[in-house]
Amino acid sequence: MVDVVAIGIVAGVAALAIVVARGGLSGARYIITVRGHGPEGIRIKGNIPGHHVGDVAAFVAELELPSGAKVWGIPEGDRIMLRFSDTVPEGVHQRLRNFLYLHH
Repeated sequence: MVDVVAIGIVAGVAALAIVVARGGLSGARYIITVRGHGPEGIRIKGNIPGHHVGDVAAFVAELELPSGAKVWGIPEGDRIMLRFSDTVPEGVHQRLRNFLYLHH
């Protein structure tokens, strides 16, 4: 009986690790995080459809967002919706949408 419980725990931990590795518990397809100045200060986890990582990093760096700002690309049906941390100013939301949705 102890073996069955141990196997169940290991399977649960493995499943959680896979979920976190694929974008975390938020289910994000990609996460853009500002960690510092310039394109080298932008961390991108995941794949942003139709975009090169360097182009996205350069665009986000130009917005001069504060360190710690995040943008999540969350799948909703066949679309990806953007979610923003509180440190991303409202006025920048539409610029990010335009770039990520329209710029290919």
